Amino acid sequence: MSRDEPCIRIDPLTLRSMDTNLSSLSPQFSTTALSAEARALYQAEPDARIRLLQGLRPHICPFGDVMAQIPAGASVLDVGCGAGLFLLLLGRQAHIRDGLGFDVSVPAVEAAQRAAETSGLAETLTFQVRSIEEGMPEGHWNVVTSVDVLHHVPVSQQRSFVESLCERVPRGGRLVIKDMVARPRWRAWANQMHDLVMARQWVHQVGPEEVDGWIQAKGLSRVYRSRINSWWYGHWTLVYDRAS
Repeated sequence: MSRDEPCIRIDPLTLRSMDTNLSSLSPQFSTTALSAEARALYQAEPDARIRLLQGLRPHICPFGDVMAQIPAGASVLDVGCGAGLFLLLLGRQAHIRDGLGFDVSVPAVEAAQRAAETSGLAETLTFQVRSIEEGMPEGHWNVVTSVDVLHHVPVSQQRSFVESLCERVPRGGRLVIKDMVARPRWRAWANQMHDLVMARQWVHQVGPEEVDGWIQAKGLSRVYRSRINSWWYGHWTLVYDRAS
């Protein structure tokens, strides 16, 4: 593992699955490669802050681990897409057939649209300004993703938000949810300070065990779980399939 790669802790229940995914990761899913892709995607972005943050984000967020959970050729609905980096990276690698991302932030969605156009991905990737309160968009996707969104949702609405993701997963489909750790406290605090400075928001991390209970109660089966530390940030990823 190179020095810029994250430290990975494996859930014993999914050790075999984790080993398989790590061994099959292609070189372009490495942190260094994804950061270079991100810089290329946003090189024409007029907002210098967005351009800088998207280039740095693969060093903070373990995109490679999350991207490896998306089946090749999938159609993806990305909930809370921000500036669209996750879908754009998948599209840049020609890993998915198409995708729709939506977010409440107008500047972020506009940046995602610009990046899709300048990178030649506008025909396969669509981005919309939309709030969670408006409900999920109409359409058919076999993979639903939510990356670093849950901790921004008020505590009283977190379970209903997760359940709404589950309800959008069709038979034979997949849910991929990735968020920030609630333990240890110092890592949760580090992320709290990050979002206070960058998003000007007091966030609410929730542990994967609680989220796992919510999702399995909706009839989905867990197929993968990982815990990754990158710098002082802690991340967890949960993946579920709905039976055909």
